[in-house]
Amino acid sequence: MKKMRSSSLFWAEEGFSTVGMVLALLISISLIFTAARVYEINSCSSRVQEVADAAALAAENTVGEFYLVAGISDAVILSLSLTTAGCLGLSVVCACVPPASGLSKTFLEMAQKTKKARDSFSESANESLDRLAQALPFIAAVKAQEVFSTNSSLSDGAHYQGIVVLSPWEVEKGDSPSFHDSDEALSEVEQSRDSLEDVAEQAEEAAKRANEWKQYGYEHDSISPDAYCMYERAAKLAGMAGSDNPFFSSVDTWSFGASLERAKTYYRLRYQTEAPNGQSVDELSNSALRKRFYAYAQETVGQGFVHETESSFDAFFPRLPKNTDEMRSTILYTEAVYPKTIDAQGLSVLHAWNGCPGLAQGSNGMGSIQEMDVAGSYAPCPYCKFVPSSMGKVAAASSSIQNGFEYHYNEVAKAADEYQKAREELDPLSQQAKDMAGGLLDSVGKAFVEACSQRIDITPPGHCGVISLVSDTGTAQTRFPSSLVSSEGVGGLGARVALSSTTLVKESSDEGKNVVTSFLDGLSGEGSAAVGAAKLALQMWSGFLGVYTQGHDTLLETIESVLNGIPLMGASGLGPWVSDALKDTIAGFGFAPVDLAARKAVLVNSQHVLKADDSAFSARLLSAKGAALMSQGNGGIDGALSCVQSAAMDAIADLGGEFTIATIVIFDGLVEVPVTVALPQAITGGLTQAVQQGVDSLRGIASSVTGMRQWE
Repeated sequence: MKKMRSSSLFWAEEGFSTVGMVLALLISISLIFTAARVYEINSCSSRVQEVADAAALAAENTVGEFYLVAGISDAVILSLSLTTAGCLGLSVVCACVPPASGLSKTFLEMAQKTKKARDSFSESANESLDRLAQALPFIAAVKAQEVFSTNSSLSDGAHYQGIVVLSPWEVEKGDSPSFHDSDEALSEVEQSRDSLEDVAEQAEEAAKRANEWKQYGYEHDSISPDAYCMYERAAKLAGMAGSDNPFFSSVDTWSFGASLERAKTYYRLRYQTEAPNGQSVDELSNSALRKRFYAYAQETVGQGFVHETESSFDAFFPRLPKNTDEMRSTILYTEAVYPKTIDAQGLSVLHAWNGCPGLAQGSNGMGSIQEMDVAGSYAPCPYCKFVPSSMGKVAAASSSIQNGFEYHYNEVAKAADEYQKAREELDPLSQQAKDMAGGLLDSVGKAFVEACSQRIDITPPGHCGVISLVSDTGTAQTRFPSSLVSSEGVGGLGARVALSSTTLVKESSDEGKNVVTSFLDGLSGEGSAAVGAAKLALQMWSGFLGVYTQGHDTLLETIESVLNGIPLMGASGLGPWVSDALKDTIAGFGFAPVDLAARKAVLVNSQHVLKADDSAFSARLLSAKGAALMSQGNGGIDGALSCVQSAAMDAIADLGGEFTIATIVIFDGLVEVPVTVALPQAITGGLTQAVQQGVDSLRGIASSVTGMRQWE
């Protein structure tokens, strides 16, 4: 049986038919051209996306630059606030030091002028930054238009139009800096400075008197290892050395207490070591009387004391008799310690010591010098010749001439009395000055804290990010014209649209800090011709400019440096005290350097930016993007564009080639520096038109796709 052959239009038993082969070739060619067209479309689409990305990055970087400008203005305000507080503190310090009191009024005047400059700059800077922030959307638009223009000229037939929208569009402004504590401190210093200066002057005079008497006492105690003084006499007469007899090379290391302790040791050793210089009755008698005197002196001087603190002085230097009359007022006169006998005439005889030859027959009891002096029935001993003046003469010589220990001791005691009187006047005055200065410095401290806390608070448009909508409306022709993949007469690629978004992230580099530091360093060199207090105030301001970037340590270093240039030494000691008090006040709070990391624009998913903003534009565009992803058509893109157009047309105004934030004018014009921002050239020229064209272009593309356009 013969097998039947099957056949078809597209194939035969021998293989493809001619028709099948033709169709296979046509399909293959169509696929090749289709793939090439898809590649071409994707390539063109990527170019419009790149332009959209570049426009978004350029626009968002303007927001990053705003933060730098705001940081510079903030740094200037901080430095002026700190300088105001610093000048007030220095005014208080100088008011406590009469040698520097002339600077006190000058520093107060500097504080007043710096406050005025701060208030003026702060007001101007806040207003200008607010205007600049409002202008940011349009500065960003100019940057985007530059991207569109540049790429249009370089692209093959491409023509880019579109808009960039900062998210959010509006400025978020907090409270303007307030300087209540600084103003209050200034008012208090103005009211109290003169009174403080008067009290400090009185304290200085009392301190000078006190210091003069202390110097006098020191000179009689330790003026020289070789000259007559308590130190030299103690070494010579009592053999005192080492810790028993310390030498003080300056009055600053000496105290009245040291002199009293030297005297106590001296009389103890003199009592212990007293011995006659010979065996004559006169020498034995005199030695016995000296020992009696030293015993009295040891007990009496031992009752002395010195209680001295920084704010008080209380001392008691017991005085020793210098003659017979003064002896009569002591226990040496009344104590019954002298042996008594009766002579041949029946008269009483008092003897200087128990070894007197006149006591060969024994004694009839004990008597006192007072008894011998008052009663008329006493006769002098023919051997020891003891009379009331015998004891009075023991200390007379050493008390009356400079080679006697008692002479210098009595001078130190006199100095201690006068020093105490001066201290009784000085200490209340000194405490009053400290209380007044301390209260003022407390207010100054609040001003410093306020200066570090009252800052510029403006959040610019675009802090959440930037949305870029870009279209390519050029007439670029396809490089693969073929009826296989396009309709007859259609050789162009059609309109292309891209959406891009960016946000700001902080860089780890020091670029931002370097920009601010460089600007501030330039300011610090201004006003080098200043002299006197103005020079110190300018030095302080220059140092405080660095606080913004370097923190609290720079604040302390600046204050210490300025204080080192002021003569703070005075008799009262208030200068070092108030200087330390000012430094302690500043050290009591901290100020960390501001985060000056540069903000750079990076590409992100537009959904993140739109969700962070609650404006109508972001809400509608987010809705439109969601609808597009769900293939639901326009979904509100036209409404979003209307929001942009309306806001743009209302806000474009008062812009120019250079924008002045504020001008620093301090110290009667000694420093006058404008803080300016260079804006893109011709920022207003054609900006309105460019925005309008971009919106219209996007509207046209949207309507061509959806077949409808929102009625305006």
